[in-house]
Amino acid sequence: MDVDVSRLSQELLFSKEAAAYLGISVQRLMKLTKDGKIKPLKKNASGTIYHISELDARKKELSIFDEFWESSTNMEIMAFDLSSATCREALNFAIVMNILKISEKRASLLFDSLPQELVSSYMSDSFLDWTSVLKVNEDELRRAYDFAFSKFSYLKKGDGIIKRGDIDYPEMLLATEEAPRFLYVRGNKTLLHDNRTVALVGSRMASDEGKDNTRRVAENLGRNGIIIVSGLAKGIDVVAHKTALSKGYNTIAVIGTNINQYYPAENKDVQLEIEEKGLVVSQFSPATKTERWFFPLRDGVMSGLSQATVIMEAGETSGALKQATFALKQKRLVLIPQNAFLIKSITWPAKLVEKGAICVKSPKEIIDQLSRKKVFKKKEYEENLDLFDLNLNDIVVCDNEEN
Repeated sequence: MDVDVSRLSQELLFSKEAAAYLGISVQRLMKLTKDGKIKPLKKNASGTIYHISELDARKKELSIFDEFWESSTNMEIMAFDLSSATCREALNFAIVMNILKISEKRASLLFDSLPQELVSSYMSDSFLDWTSVLKVNEDELRRAYDFAFSKFSYLKKGDGIIKRGDIDYPEMLLATEEAPRFLYVRGNKTLLHDNRTVALVGSRMASDEGKDNTRRVAENLGRNGIIIVSGLAKGIDVVAHKTALSKGYNTIAVIGTNINQYYPAENKDVQLEIEEKGLVVSQFSPATKTERWFFPLRDGVMSGLSQATVIMEAGETSGALKQATFALKQKRLVLIPQNAFLIKSITWPAKLVEKGAICVKSPKEIIDQLSRKKVFKKKEYEENLDLFDLNLNDIVVCDNEEN
């Protein structure tokens, strides 16, 4: 039987040609293929091939799908561009961490030993090289690649991936041992380069007094140009963020999950608002499954981005104390409201003071401490300060807080 080669060549399309035929991006085509909405004729190391009949059959379905697509944030999500060397390296880095089940530190050592051309190119273009390096079979690597690529595809159009050492990487964080290889950011990226930052952290099961004092401190600091940093957890964290947002002040959320995840669920609306008006920062790739021990790691990054950490309220084993430990190690200020020393059920305030923490009586004293570090010139801010004594009564704060 004779085969019309010319006609057949017109009916078989590679990924880029198939995407153009359907009027969609290659990334979206790959996502639809991964989800089983479009079936390729053949897929191998040379590429993915589609038959035009399959594409024609899916056009009607895609037009229906587009109605949902255009009415949702997914239209923006799938537009993230992975073509830069940093983005490709971050994707490869996530794949390697997942498939070898290794820490960031071990993965960094491996990547630093490999040719830059390899680590910053699309892994799909060099599977054979990577299987040799990682000592895994190609099928296993392809599955890991497909999984990570699909997760990265849900980053939003304006998101950023910043590599340690790049010009956009925040200097304060870079100066610490806790600086991660990559930062994933969503929102106003310029906030990363403003060193007027104070972290307000504390108990998830915060008392009414603790929440009230957090509002007053956040409002005073924000009014004087200080960026409110916190971890978007329940209790003290979310109160700090909400106060900044309600007053139109800048705020940064340093989260313990990947940037596409909203945790805890009840704070999703706050996180979405911070994405729009402030900045959300994560050290964890979109392809990373969240673990409980991520939150203490997050505390090191939050401290690294802050000139000072104020522990508004905390139990004896609160995660906020882990951040205080990081801050003292990083030679950053750790500030504790004076009335915390009167709570008989906790001993951490005195212990932290022995290590270098400072007792403060009011937001004014927080400003004073920052001015001594030459972050602020006190005379420019003092006249606008709302002076008050913190009112922490003999409250009961919950222990065993991990995040």
